[in-house]
Amino acid sequence: MLIAISFRLEKDLSVLLSKVVKEGPWGANVGKPFDTGIVDCAINVKIYHENVVRGFELTFQDGKTPPVLIGRKMPVFVEITLDEDENFTSISGYFKSETDVYISQLTLTTDMDNSISAGKKTGKAFCLTIEKGDHIVGFFGLHQPNLAVDAIGVHCSLADS
Repeated sequence: MLIAISFRLEKDLSVLLSKVVKEGPWGANVGKPFDTGIVDCAINVKIYHENVVRGFELTFQDGKTPPVLIGRKMPVFVEITLDEDENFTSISGYFKSETDVYISQLTLTTDMDNSISAGKKTGKAFCLTIEKGDHIVGFFGLHQPNLAVDAIGVHCSLADS
């Protein structure tokens, strides 16, 4: 008897069998905590911005889970839609280090060399690029729900662990 397993299930299973680690957060140490947990199925990301990253929104592949908004929506945003087998493998940006600490610029890059970037390169820089075969499977950090993203970190799936 042959059992067929869908690509989605295989992908979910590979995340469960790999080691997941947290990296970051970068930015402030105040704000309301957020954590998407291990999602590994975000297909669309929007970053809302002005002079800082005001929010970001994740839309999931299943079509049933409502989009998750961290921070707040703004009229100005950038957006990326990932292919089914595409994953984020790098996060970088800047955070202001003045009295009010926010993420001032955020860039996410995929294993297919696509990227999304928003904000202004001001403040202290941060960068994490993970090895081939590994990828970002979730986000966590701190935010002020009606104001901005204060800090951001990632959950990383390490395939060869």
